[in-house]
Amino acid sequence: MSRSARSQGLPWNRVLLDKVATRGSGHTPNKKRADYWNGSVRWVSLKDTFRMDQGLISETTASITHAGLANSSAVVHPSGSVILLRDAGIGKSAVLQSDMAVSQHFMAWSCGPRLNNWYLYYYLQSMKSEFERISNGSTIKTIGLDYFRQLTIPLPEIEEQRLISRMLLDIDEFLASLEQLVTKKQAIKQGLMQELLTGRRRLPGFTAPWRTRRLCDLLTYEQPSPYLVRTSKQLDAGRVPVLTAGKTFILGFTNESHGIFRDHPVVIFDDFTTTSKYVDFDFKVKSSAIKILKARDGADLRFVHGRMQLIDFSLGDHKRYWISEYSKQELLVPEVEEQTAVAQVLADADDEIDALKVRIEKARSVKQGMMQELLTGRTRLPVQGEDDE
Repeated sequence: MSRSARSQGLPWNRVLLDKVATRGSGHTPNKKRADYWNGSVRWVSLKDTFRMDQGLISETTASITHAGLANSSAVVHPSGSVILLRDAGIGKSAVLQSDMAVSQHFMAWSCGPRLNNWYLYYYLQSMKSEFERISNGSTIKTIGLDYFRQLTIPLPEIEEQRLISRMLLDIDEFLASLEQLVTKKQAIKQGLMQELLTGRRRLPGFTAPWRTRRLCDLLTYEQPSPYLVRTSKQLDAGRVPVLTAGKTFILGFTNESHGIFRDHPVVIFDDFTTTSKYVDFDFKVKSSAIKILKARDGADLRFVHGRMQLIDFSLGDHKRYWISEYSKQELLVPEVEEQTAVAQVLADADDEIDALKVRIEKARSVKQGMMQELLTGRTRLPVQGEDDE
């Protein structure tokens, strides 16, 4: 029987992970000893959580010295090892780009000849929900070492592992390229805002001078009281978004039918944090800190909202005041026709960014489906191999 027939035709065996990889963990050297820190050994800690789940990890927030290694239970794990966070961010994983030590919050596996490290990385990624389910603890949830001693994984032959890994790496590279493009487009849009919303750059055909206006001359405001949701118990039970103050923005959804704000578009302004959002859909609100702003005659709402993003609102003593303070903010604005033209340029940039984000979500969905198929053996890949002698 050929190796390709054997790998494609038979179900995968589950093997004890410890049989095909060397398991290890880490430690934190004494933080009171300055000579143990800021050395040449990269040390992965909880401060590096944001670097996890992105494939390779190449940098660390902290580093330790060889003296720190020698006088603690920390060890250096070789390049290519797969690490997994087992508490305070359970289930996040990465592959070490170079030799590194880790804190006690991580598990680390150095893969043997029967196990491809990227296959293990993606398999651990697919187990996130399971890791969260079995974790325990009242303050900080964690996964005990006994679990990892008994952990088994499905193990196709190494050629099939490499093919699976390559396919998933390819889609991750595609996702990374899209995310980099979004970052680039967002930077371009930010530059356009700085130029077009301040008059440093004018669109063709517009030459009229800009004049100073107060926000209250451009916008009307309304208190949110008639549109407040009555109870938080109904959130996520309906289809009407419930808006809240600050960066969270959409708190949930309600099935309440009374008091829905429908006269959009408007700008939602939180006069406590000075966060603002352009809203063009029906909604209810949760916070009384919100002000509902609409454009007066001679003002384009999208332009004014964009211009508000460039204002450094002074929070002062953190009192909530739209009328007494923020509405008196002065700014230079063009005539409404130029406002609308500028707003359209920025809206087109937003549409381009949003389209890229849709592509990213679709690619993530495709990746999730691929992981479910490829890492379970439901879909098998053709493996090139020679007949056994």
